[in-house]
Amino acid sequence: MLGNMSKIIGQMQGLQETLKSLTVEGNGGKGVVKVIMNGQQNILAVRFNPDLVGQIDSIELGQMIIEAYNAAQSNSKEKAKEEVSKITGLNLSNLPGLF
Repeated sequence: MLGNMSKIIGQMQGLQETLKSLTVEGNGGKGVVKVIMNGQQNILAVRFNPDLVGQIDSIELGQMIIEAYNAAQSNSKEKAKEEVSKITGLNLSNLPGLF
């Protein structure tokens, strides 16, 4: 039993490292804003399309940032779920709210 627990702990530590190095992105405003995030849902970068950003008012730009963040977070959660499924062998798609 303890040997199994040690294996699971090792796998979870490996998962954390995998999620930390995994990157996803989300776009807002049809490419005006891009949020790049890792699998632990930490924002790594926010990028703006310089050709388009100057034409947008601050309120609309704020909404685009939120849109991009939410898309990146959704992508990050999906990738995390895939990684956990690889390690556990379980199909987690039927467990809403887990990620």
